Amino acid sequence: MDVFVWTKMGVESGEGLEQIVRRKEAERVEGNGQFWWGIGNSLGSAVRETVRAQGGRLPVLFSVMLGKPKATDNAPEMLWRWTGWEDEAGRIHHIPPHAKVISRGAAMKDRHYALVCHSDAPLALAPGGERFDPARCRTLSGKVPGASQVTALLRGNPGTHGSGPYEVCFRAVLVEPWAVKLVRPQHE
Repeated sequence: MDVFVWTKMGVESGEGLEQIVRRKEAERVEGNGQFWWGIGNSLGSAVRETVRAQGGRLPVLFSVMLGKPKATDNAPEMLWRWTGWEDEAGRIHHIPPHAKVISRGAAMKDRHYALVCHSDAPLALAPGGERFDPARCRTLSGKVPGASQVTALLRGNPGTHGSGPYEVCFRAVLVEPWAVKLVRPQHE
């Protein structure tokens, strides 16, 4: 594996990680393998260019965050369910009915992001997965991913790490439309 997306997961919107993974597994089953994973940052156009160069699919690795969740993640003041996504041309589309992306809300928050993933295997937080060391990978600009970076497009071969501070809990692949900007939030 040369290029892949790595994302750290944890408590979000007052929902524990085990509950999120169960919800995403139900979404994956209902969506014939597809699930939408909410993330807080954009991966920009580089992810679309990279996935196209890789034949339309790109691996995604999911690891548990090492630090404690922020108070606002444990008990947000408001929750939003995202109902639309914007394509590269600026057109707005509905999120598929099987997908449910929830995030912490805020008065001025008008966007969030999602990885559009597919997995034939069930999603589960199984302990004892392969170890992963982000310091052995680089961003496309050649930098080591920062400790506070939650989701990143990386170069490297995580299958060869053998050790590292993170564990790969499960894998998926990005599928079209790959990584999107979410719009049209509604109070949850």
